This record gives sequence, C-alpha cells and structure tokens, in this order.
Amino acid sequence: NIADNLKHLQPIQLDENQEENLRDIRLFFEMRLSPKIAEEQKEVIFTRLVEKSEGVFLYAYFLIDHIQENVPLLTLEQLKSSLPLGISSVYLSHFKRLENELRKELNMDENQVLNFLYAFTASREPMPLAFVTRLLSPGGKSLSTQRRINKAVASISSLLPVRNDCLHFFHKSIKDWLTNTSCYGRHDFTVDENEGHRILFELCRNELDNIKQKGAHNSLFSDTETYALQHGVQHMVELSKSGESLRPYDVEDNLVNTYVNDLVLIYAKLCVNSTGSSEDICSVQKHIKPTLLGEQSQSLLMSFLKVLRKHAYLLRDHPHLWFQSVINDGPAELSSKAATIMENRLPALPYMKFLDKKEENGAVQARFDCSNTVACFDVSPEMDYMVCECRDGTIHMWSLETGNKEWVRPSLIKRVYHGVNPEYSVYS
Repeated sequence: NIADNLKHLQPIQLDENQEENLRDIRLFFEMRLSPKIAEEQKEVIFTRLVEKSEGVFLYAYFLIDHIQENVPLLTLEQLKSSLPLGISSVYLSHFKRLENELRKELNMDENQVLNFLYAFTASREPMPLAFVTRLLSPGGKSLSTQRRINKAVASISSLLPVRNDCLHFFHKSIKDWLTNTSCYGRHDFTVDENEGHRILFELCRNELDNIKQKGAHNSLFSDTETYALQHGVQHMVELSKSGESLRPYDVEDNLVNTYVNDLVLIYAKLCVNSTGSSEDICSVQKHIKPTLLGEQSQSLLMSFLKVLRKHAYLLRDHPHLWFQSVINDGPAELSSKAATIMENRLPALPYMKFLDKKEENGAVQARFDCSNTVACFDVSPEMDYMVCECRDGTIHMWSLETGNKEWVRPSLIKRVYHGVNPEYSVYS
C-alpha cells in the first residue's frame, strides 16, 4: 500500500540482488577481510561470502565482525563448515550470549530473560535504561547491581546499542527475528508482545501514579516518566485490542478514568507532547468497547477531546493554559475541578472564570494555525481529516478528531496568487 501511494514520486528501487549492490558488498568484504585470507583463495572465498550475504549489508557487517573476532585465517573449509549460515544465526549467537551474561551476572532464569525480551520488543520507542534495570533486577538498585546490568547489556551492544540512556534495536530486522517462531532455535517459542504490553503498562502505571501524587507544574520529567506519559495508555489500549483482559489491574472503566480522564495527567502529557492526550482519547474511543465504559467515562472523553481540539493551537506552546481552557469550555463538573486545582496547586498562576457561562452543545469551533493565507481546502468523506493549501506553497493535513496537525509538505505544483494580503495567515 505504501509503495502504491508513493509511486508517483518515481522512487528508486533498491534490489538486494542488483549487480551494483552485490559489487558494493564484495568491495566491503575485500576492504575488511583481505589480511585474513590467503592470496590464492581470495577470489573463490569472496564470491562465496557475497553469496552468503544474500545482498544484505547488515549480515555482511556481522559476518565480518564474527570472522575478525574468531577466525585467525579464513579458509574455504571454514567457510563451508563453521561460519554462521544467514543473519538468523548471527542474531541467535548474540542473543544466546546475552542470555548467558544475564544468567551469569544477575542469576536470572529463562523466564526472567524472556520477560525482558517481551517488554523490549513491545516498547514503542527506545527503552529507558531505568526500565531495563527494573526488568533485569527488580529488587536491586545498588551501584554494583547497575554495573552488572551494564556489563550484561554491553555483551550485546552491537545489536542493542545504548544511546541517550536508552536501549535501541540496531535494526528493525532484529525485532522481526525475535517475533519469528524460529527465535532461539526453538520452534515452540515466539516473543509474546501482549505480555510485553502488560509488563510495560505496569511500569508506566507506577510512573503515572507518582506524577499524579507529586503534581506536574514546573516538573522536570525523568526518562521513564516521559515514556509513561507518551505511551502508557497506548500499552493499555494494545492489551484491550488483543482481547486480553486488563485484570488483575482494574476494569477498563476505572483505568480510563484514572489514566486518561485525569486533568493533571492530561496537563503533564501536554508538557511532553502536545498531541499525546488527544491521541490517547481517540485510541480509547476506537479500540476499547463502549460496553466496557460507563456513560460518565464516555462523556468525559468527549468533553476533554472537545477542549483539546478547540484549543490545540494554543496548548501546543502554552500547556499551562489547559486548566483555564477547561474552566471556560468544560462542563460544570470539570470546570469546578479545574478551578480547584488552580486555586490549591497552582496559586501563582492567574486565571479567569466566566460568571454567566453558557453550555455549547453544537459543533465544535476550532482554530487551525497555518503558515500563510489558505488558498483552498477540502475535508475527507468521513469528516475526520482536512487538507489545505496555503499561498506560500505548503500543504497542511489536519485531524478533525483531535485538532492536531498531521504533517506539512511542499506543494508539487507551483501557483501564482494575486492580491495576497499577508496579514491574514489563519483560517478558522
């Protein structure tokens, strides 16, 4: 589907079996391995190495790494008998080494190792090292424990590198391999991503509870708190989508009210990602069965989404105005709660309150802040997206569900406009 939608851009197809690609891989082998191969065998060995690579540069990289570490002088016999047969063999050897290191350094059993892999595979972005530590050593926070964890992770850093205090996949193919039934050489095993979502939701839940307790105003969020604010609800939704019960935590209704319909958490989410709260609400509405949510929960979701959508342009740069927006545009119950939070937790922040407030039950009026005067626009048949072209040659896509900007890209056709008034740069 992606290829069909992009074919008008005349993409260049990179075929791993193209002659140019195979020639590049051969040059790569020649540059790195020439000192390891006898002169009279170089031609045939390099040809066999290119065949083994199957046109995959990543495999060529790991194969070279394996040869340089383990083979003093590469012969044709060794090439046939002892070297990894395909990239799966390389991944298998690395993850076996990780498993051995975890058992040696942390005395972990197989189930603990698998739980770590479940969670890491289900992670929606590089996993903060603090989460890694809690998964690998739940009861230990000492310096010596952290050193042992670092040593264990370092044993596989070529596949799971640490950057910016987060653990990454080196390449998407590693995740694909982990979720394949042939992982670890066992055909009865595959990484259970649902279990990974469950583990990560529990970690995120603890972080969100701490944020609610300490408050969010002027808080500097840790890596784990930031991850929880951005992805905690999404892990909960993934569990519900898969048909998994969210017990033993709580029923869905309580979880939604605790972690989605919460004024303080919505504010905290706005501080780290201006679109996070509205995306969470839309995900809950789409993927959690309405029968699992009470009428009050559904009403709150709609009320919060209405305010977020109406003031998306404002909250993007000024998240602290969230409470003011709820006071003015939320139903009476929410307005009262927001005012109480402003008075008790944020006394230094001024706010205004309508004395004669009228409830609006009609269509939501929203403001879309474009880069220039809007020349034309259109709305999708399902009334969920709007696209507009501005007179500066940019095209904007907006979500009408959340009020968030989805993307901006240059127009493919250059147009000339006459009588442009530069003062008008917003379409409402």
